[in-house]
Amino acid sequence: MTDIDLAPDLDRFVRRQVEAGRFRDPSDVIAAGLRLLEEALAAQPEHRDHLLASIVAAFDDPHPGLSIAATFDRLEERHARRVSIGSEP
Repeated sequence: MTDIDLAPDLDRFVRRQVEAGRFRDPSDVIAAGLRLLEEALAAQPEHRDHLLASIVAAFDDPHPGLSIAATFDRLEERHARRVSIGSEP
């Protein structure tokens, strides 16, 4: 099998799925995700090329985007600043 590097948030997600007993091992979690991706691509062929290009670009990006946790932290900080100065969210 190909070795892959996951962002920390995805790695935690995979480990939680295995620890919860939903999957036998990390490979099963990844395989399930890829099967869902395959189904989604088959269901919407007009988006296939764009989606595949986006996935390839994401895996090739040496500086991946923010984790979900970091994104929500930023959103919460922005909201708190707006609330503290009386702006609407």
